Amino acid sequence: MIKSLNPALISVYRGLPMNQSEEVNEIFYFYPEKFGYNPSSIEQVHLVGDFNEWGKETQKIEEYKLIKDKTNKWIGIFKVSKGKGFYKFLLNKNTYTPNITLLSYSTVSTPEWAKKTIWYQIMTDRFHKGNKSVKTPNLIPWDAPPDYFNNFGGDLTGIKNKIPYLKNLYGSLRDKAIYLNPINKSIASNHKYWPEDFEVIDPQFGDEEDLKELIDALHKEDAKIIIDLVYNHTGLNHYAFLDILIDGNKSRYINWYRDLPKPSREKIEIPVLENYLGDKPQNLEILNDPRNNNYDDKRNSYLSIWSGKYKFPINKPEKFKHASTEEIIYNQPFYKLVHIHNNSNYKCWMGYFEMPELNTKNPEVKEHLFSAARKWIKIGIDGFRLDVPDIINNSYQFWKEFRQEINKEAVLNKINPADIYVVGEIWSGEILGNTYLYGDEESNPVRFDANMNYPIREAILNFFSGEILNKASDSICQQGEITASELDKELHKNISCLSWGTNQAQYNVFSSHDTRRIRTILNDDRKLKAVLTMQFTLPGAPTIYYGDELGMTGGKDPENRTSMRWNVFNDLLHHPEEDSIFNLYKKLIDLRKNKPCLIEAHLLTILTDDERKIYAYARYNDKSDYTISIVTREELKEELNLDISGLPFEDKTEWKDPISNKDYINYGRNIIIQPTDLKESFGLILIPN
Repeated sequence: MIKSLNPALISVYRGLPMNQSEEVNEIFYFYPEKFGYNPSSIEQVHLVGDFNEWGKETQKIEEYKLIKDKTNKWIGIFKVSKGKGFYKFLLNKNTYTPNITLLSYSTVSTPEWAKKTIWYQIMTDRFHKGNKSVKTPNLIPWDAPPDYFNNFGGDLTGIKNKIPYLKNLYGSLRDKAIYLNPINKSIASNHKYWPEDFEVIDPQFGDEEDLKELIDALHKEDAKIIIDLVYNHTGLNHYAFLDILIDGNKSRYINWYRDLPKPSREKIEIPVLENYLGDKPQNLEILNDPRNNNYDDKRNSYLSIWSGKYKFPINKPEKFKHASTEEIIYNQPFYKLVHIHNNSNYKCWMGYFEMPELNTKNPEVKEHLFSAARKWIKIGIDGFRLDVPDIINNSYQFWKEFRQEINKEAVLNKINPADIYVVGEIWSGEILGNTYLYGDEESNPVRFDANMNYPIREAILNFFSGEILNKASDSICQQGEITASELDKELHKNISCLSWGTNQAQYNVFSSHDTRRIRTILNDDRKLKAVLTMQFTLPGAPTIYYGDELGMTGGKDPENRTSMRWNVFNDLLHHPEEDSIFNLYKKLIDLRKNKPCLIEAHLLTILTDDERKIYAYARYNDKSDYTISIVTREELKEELNLDISGLPFEDKTEWKDPISNKDYINYGRNIIIQPTDLKESFGLILIPN
């Protein structure tokens, strides 16, 4: 039975005595219309609760004053007691709303480093080859087009060797983090999402010592690293699945998979065979063939598919000394290989026969998977990205227990559990996806710290590309961009339904191995630069998919998984467009490092101009720390008067664009933006000068 981690242990790591109340920042929204008020009737809004004696502590009440933005939303981030609590709004210092019921908040404490970080995602095979002695299977030239089968030779040592490059990009790796796509053994796949052993590194990437060296090198730079866990399914070469093919119902693993046919009554049908030539499929050979003179009865025999990509065991091969190839295929007692155009008769992810789904309700399966996660924590990994976590069997209970297990392992290894970061690949930002992000009574994440924040990607790219995407996917359902007002609503909806700790740690993804690259979607570097402006100035942690900083392009898989274009980086002088993108990334990284408001402050809408397709917002921390971001979908045809009246920085007269270093003046609470200011980029950032 899995027990929860003793809260006292977490408290000790946080340096707090038990039962001591701790305050944390939380975000609060007040929408007048939702409470039945005319926005024009509201002059002041304060937050009240136990933290300020429900408004009776007049000296403290001003610390809880919300700010109104230009769309009549009132927003504030305030210190409140950690965990769950209740609150109301005090309107115009005389009316409590709601007047009878109470509103509730629930804080979630996420890793501090994850709030500050800028992510860099790497597919190991596609980044850099460091160990020249490793013989990579199906190796193709570095600059060849990617496909579904071949490899480029990148490895863990190659990543370690390119740490100087990452330091060049980031300036410093302090509080930066790398996310590695799966590194588990998976001979049958080049992307490694068909795991064959959850505790073994794929030999083409290196071994545990190589991983430890990479971890140590990153930790020496105060950087973090997380790896991908694929716990919904295994590949066909996983030893549990192969054991079932040999022993059928007698296999100790017979209950490890979901909806597997009972081999005693129905054979497991695996659709891998291609067209026949005579009695033999063209993609099959028999290893240690019992019909040959050199057959060795002390070795196993296999049906080998696609030159060893899959090796299915032949049961009692001596029985087939005089059989045809077809008879060997169809007379295995517990499984049958069938033509590739057939469907499998076992449950597999999205219907792909290569990925039979695990029964994660099974205690043995749980322990098998938890044991692997414990191993990576012990080696030094700082957290995990979870592949399709919402569709696994009994997902809520499984991930709750998973979190308890990795917390316990962290404590055993003298690691603060609050520093372990867990992010789920859940594309939906609706209620279902957010339910994985709740905290417990002590404000500790019950399951995940964050999700891959695909919903903001969807909204922002809809605005700039004119593509309306199908929900929770990168597929286009129709053309027709959303308006600036709709974009603003989507961004605030994404923020308002989560705790502020979660918002800060969200993994803000714009390109990934599962999407088209951002430069390909936008096909206009001016729009690309505007999107990057938003990515680095919105709440949450920006992410860079390897090579995006060099302007790499790529459509759907496998085009989005090309090898890193080191030739471009080594010759940026002759690639001016890519050089411009690379240097923009560097400046945005530097800006986020030097402006705490881009990590700590809420979002204040300044302008939603649907006709001219202009959107502007601010991040306001205090009188000395704030930014304004302005983006447009197309060229300005006339000057823009950005009205900042009524906002906390309305009297600030001198402003500066940190990217171009151009100065701006606030004339009568209006900042004038000329069309030429947005000619090279459809995004502009202003900071106080």
